Amino acid sequence: MRRYAWVTAVCLAALMAGGCGNQAGQETKQNSVSVSESAASGEPEAKSDDVGSDGDAVKEAGDGLENDEEGKNEKGASAVKLEEGEIYRDDLDGDASEEEVSFSFEGDGKNGHDFENYKYILTLNYGEHVKQFEILGGYEATWIIRTKSGGHYLYQESYHEDGLYSVTVFRVSSDEAVDLGCLDGRIGDNGIEDVNAFSWVERINLLGTYAGERNVGVGSEGLPEAKEDAWTIFWDKKPLVLKQELEVIVQNEDGSTENRVLPAGTELIPQETDKETYLDAETSDGTRCRIEVETEDGYTYMIHGVDEHAYFADLPYAG
Repeated sequence: MRRYAWVTAVCLAALMAGGCGNQAGQETKQNSVSVSESAASGEPEAKSDDVGSDGDAVKEAGDGLENDEEGKNEKGASAVKLEEGEIYRDDLDGDASEEEVSFSFEGDGKNGHDFENYKYILTLNYGEHVKQFEILGGYEATWIIRTKSGGHYLYQESYHEDGLYSVTVFRVSSDEAVDLGCLDGRIGDNGIEDVNAFSWVERINLLGTYAGERNVGVGSEGLPEAKEDAWTIFWDKKPLVLKQELEVIVQNEDGSTENRVLPAGTELIPQETDKETYLDAETSDGTRCRIEVETEDGYTYMIHGVDEHAYFADLPYAG
């Protein structure tokens, strides 16, 4: 999996126009693609050792981390990473009857990057139905999630130019597949070990460009919901060097805080942020301090009423 995650301006524009480049799906009724059909068309064969009656690789809901030994998932909840050609089998409607979900795709990501076309067609098989969705970017990964309440959601990850990512969320049942929206970012490197607490990675643009992560969980409507406000910065933590004195809020080891003026030349390593009002950083001696910022447009930041660039020798913004 590629390491960094954020959505391009192209995807954001498409989102405003109606869902990160996804078009309304076209539906037909037919059987799921089998392994033999995939092999005949040059598509990769399924990887699972468990196969269905038609030769398709099968993953049950319990093949995820449902009731795992560490107890990470609630009873009834699970997450499975699904490969093209594999079949996910579970009771999608609570009627005590199992249905199947599988997918295939064509376009960007099938045989490497194709930024000229820069889209792919996801064909989703659910129950006895088939529906196609056009998604901006290139194919990256697919997760299918079952919540404690029995809802099923497909998290479709796509890559974009400049190392950016997005996730399109679908609600899936035996008779419908509904696009719930396209979100900035990607699932963290450890995947989804707990549907109620997994890492979500996004781009951060505040006193520089970084990658940050925080815990999210699948909400009642199927979309990821934040479990914490702060984003932990883990990539491209270049030192910020002060050009002039700066008053910051120092966080002492005992939990107390105090205002302190840092001299010009001080190096600050970014640590955490809420992406809107502050950046927590550390000095070379490990002192933790908070730089409070203000913004009116979400792009230009002010510190103590002065433009951010007045305080720092160089801010590492992308581009």
